[in-house]
Amino acid sequence: MTDTHIDEARVEAFAGQLLTDVAGAGTIALTVIGDRLGLYRALTGAGPTTAAKLAAATGLNPRLIGEWLAAQTVSGHLVSDGETYELPLEHALALSVVDSPAYVVGGAEIVAGFYLTLDKLEQAFRGDGGLPYADMPGCVHHGIERFFRTAYVNHLAQTWFPAVPGLVEKLEAGARVADVGCGHGVASLLVQQTWPASTVTGFDSHEPSIAVARANALEAGSPVTFRVADAAAITGEFDVVVFFDSLHDLGDPPAALRAAYESLSEGGLVVAVEPWSADDFTTVIGNPVARANFNASTALCTPGSLSQPGAYALGTQGGPGKRLQLLAEAGFTDPVVAADTGFNLVLAARR
Repeated sequence: MTDTHIDEARVEAFAGQLLTDVAGAGTIALTVIGDRLGLYRALTGAGPTTAAKLAAATGLNPRLIGEWLAAQTVSGHLVSDGETYELPLEHALALSVVDSPAYVVGGAEIVAGFYLTLDKLEQAFRGDGGLPYADMPGCVHHGIERFFRTAYVNHLAQTWFPAVPGLVEKLEAGARVADVGCGHGVASLLVQQTWPASTVTGFDSHEPSIAVARANALEAGSPVTFRVADAAAITGEFDVVVFFDSLHDLGDPPAALRAAYESLSEGGLVVAVEPWSADDFTTVIGNPVARANFNASTALCTPGSLSQPGAYALGTQGGPGKRLQLLAEAGFTDPVVAADTGFNLVLAARR
């Protein structure tokens, strides 16, 4: 006979957890509103202020501003004495201070995009699993640029590249660099700006992203060039090939790594920066980074890969072991995890 005993404490604990998740999901929506309307920027450094003053300063509806401030306070974003509201500097570093190491508000835009594509994601589950990146709303593309830019600005030159033996020396001497899956080109531009003796070419199959990357390069006065190309069909000879948070998004990562191998000069380096993950997902249950990455993998990255030729569906998670195996199978020598920051994995190997 089946044991039908129900642990009431466990029921209560999980219901509470679910309500916390629901509250957080609602808070994310209002965080996007605060970000888009410039409310966090207006509050940054302003000290204690009233709803009326904030509404006047921003030209927004006073009643909704008052409700938003209260909602943000009970969610812990703001502090209040009941009359005035203030955004602590420590919170502003995450919400409004661009280039702060803690600036992660762009992630809220990505999550908003998940909700905007729920119907398409449902159909992907019922069908072949594919949901093209091009079918995602603009807030996802913009959010990805902003969210990952924080790590690039604060870690690429400071932590990631110095951890790869010989890489910085190559770049300082002048290397030919390919950035595969470059998106809006933030990392490509940063690499060239940091090591001006090197030349950088960005590749991405998403034409709108390449258009944005070219516009960004023009605005920055950068010599970086960007090309529309599938990752498995990049052309040219390079000394360094990099994949910044893109390997798991590709339809055919093995083919892309083989193409990278063939394009590299003898002794050339491949570097793949991937979202942090563990080989055994049961060891990271409850970890907020793992939760965020698995959510993105299910709603965005894996369906995107399944929509492409190859449909490999590597996913953002799965740990470094699988990625090191892919590098070895593509022919690279001595693939290693060069850096593990707890937020990203930096994998490297030599031709």
